[in-house]
Amino acid sequence: MKEQNLIKEAGYSWIEVENTMHRFHVGDTSHPQAWEIYRELDQLAAKIKEMGYIPDTDFVLHDVEEEQKEQFLFQHSEKIAVAYGIISTTPSKPIRIFKNLRVCGDCHTALKYISTATEREIVVRDSNRFHHMKNGVCSCNDYW
Repeated sequence: MKEQNLIKEAGYSWIEVENTMHRFHVGDTSHPQAWEIYRELDQLAAKIKEMGYIPDTDFVLHDVEEEQKEQFLFQHSEKIAVAYGIISTTPSKPIRIFKNLRVCGDCHTALKYISTATEREIVVRDSNRFHHMKNGVCSCNDYW
């Protein structure tokens, strides 16, 4: 890639709330509500782990300790966007996230658990397809 001057596009997710687009990158803390977003993410992580979610740290490509890998997984942009959607929209509204790349396997699993834990519909449009998650089931039948 370097020889051809190609640059890999950074992953990001976005959500529209009240006619305003909110864009998130991995580990993003630039949003004005970052503290509330990460507090919600911490609560979601604890809740879905109680339900049986096991973080798939194979999706973390950094050479760090296992605990650090779990923290990295919960800083993926789609999880940040979903947490923002939960704190910013009414429970009756579906959460609609868009992502410029494919959703990783761990995020896909976590979002299914989050849909059950929060009793919310979560729709994620990644670079390949729509993932419509409700009650822990995804419309892609776990094929993506």
